[in-house]
Amino acid sequence: MQQQSPITGLSQIADQFNGILCDVWGVLHNGMSAFPAAIEALETYKANYDRPVVLITNAPRPANEIEEHLRNLGVPRSCYDSIVSSGDVVQADLRATDHAKVYHIGPKKNHSLFHGVSFDFVKPEEADIIVCSGLNDRRVEEPEDYRSHFEDLLKLDLTLICANPDIVAEQGDKLVWCGGALAKLYEEMGGRVVITGKPFHPIYDMARAELNAHAGKPLETHEILAIGDGFPTDIKGANAQGISALFLTDGIHAADLEGNSEAVVKMLEAEGMQVHSFMGRLSW
Repeated sequence: MQQQSPITGLSQIADQFNGILCDVWGVLHNGMSAFPAAIEALETYKANYDRPVVLITNAPRPANEIEEHLRNLGVPRSCYDSIVSSGDVVQADLRATDHAKVYHIGPKKNHSLFHGVSFDFVKPEEADIIVCSGLNDRRVEEPEDYRSHFEDLLKLDLTLICANPDIVAEQGDKLVWCGGALAKLYEEMGGRVVITGKPFHPIYDMARAELNAHAGKPLETHEILAIGDGFPTDIKGANAQGISALFLTDGIHAADLEGNSEAVVKMLEAEGMQVHSFMGRLSW
């Protein structure tokens, strides 16, 4: 199953899989513009094989907002069947709890994460939990800017729930920090962290349920292909689930790999991971 070979297009392996779980940021767009060839690849897969595509993203907002964002970037609904986000999973968990007192770290645009949740935004000393959806302003901040603040939070013995496990993401031709970088720092400093997005199983459970619903039957693990550009999230998550992975090398790891197949294999060996296939950007 794990052949670890370079390919030039999804068409070379598409017929082997009855459903796709596809990453979004770095695969279908770079945060500023869509990737037409990737859109065409998923549309062609759906048209040729009548098989489902579910987008699986570590974005900290609910699926309906992700769909609107994709539409604004030029990613049409025709290339996927539904979306499951890390925000969806965290939102479902929060809805299942009693009235929560939340200290939120992240921009106001992520407040939709709390829609339908019984909660209050409070100061740290009044909080039950910390919910981190990202840096407050990643245009000017870095994770280290939060160290002294985290020292104060650690004294309160609060668990940090990370709604976006990505460490970095593409923003045009740059990489920007995400919530996962803050969660990593908080944990390194001795704090408790809960992550339900990629690479952990809760988001895959939800995404596979969506995939099965669109397929009209439960798909076996070997029938599913995961597509992504991130080792710590997409590939690690697929490996943990036993799902075959198509690794896109021109995403967040592009500077390290430089399109070199040998470098890809070395990185896989160094990380102790496997992929079914790899290519630069997604295309048919």
